[in-house]
Amino acid sequence: MENELKNSVEYINNKVGKKTGFSAPTNYFDTLEDSILTKLAEENFGNKSAFKVPENYFDDLENNILQRISSEEKETKVISFKERIFKLIPIAAAASIILFIGLNAFVFNTIDELTLDSLSNSDIEYWLDTNTIHSTDISTVYEDDILEENEFLFTEIKDESIEDYINSIDNTSLLNELN
Repeated sequence: MENELKNSVEYINNKVGKKTGFSAPTNYFDTLEDSILTKLAEENFGNKSAFKVPENYFDDLENNILQRISSEEKETKVISFKERIFKLIPIAAAASIILFIGLNAFVFNTIDELTLDSLSNSDIEYWLDTNTIHSTDISTVYEDDILEENEFLFTEIKDESIEDYINSIDNTSLLNELN
């Protein structure tokens, strides 16, 4: 039943048995508009060609092209790299002299000398935090400044002086270090 409903025109024609006698090819009306517009455009154009080639044009074409090419040859100007370098050498020398004088006049003529006292505490702390210092580094720097053991042999320290010293300092910190 569903097939009969889908194709109801065919179903009715089959049941009634009528044929009109007229038929059109399949997809005729799909291409009808394009074919009509094409025929109208052909009628409007006509048979005249829009472009005309002069007589003997192709006979002389090759000679004309060769004449134009040969007459347009120009001598190319070659700029030597050596000449450019020779032009730039005085400019570079002048720039380097100006740079040297400028640096010496403004940067290197500072009166302030860089000492440990001129550094801020934060700069020193930052350097100590970022760099590791070993005992060998310290010994190489202070090798000559440290007193030798032989210099202490001739000094006499009395027991009473040592006892007075120990009594004068805070002993709790020393005892805490022993634990």
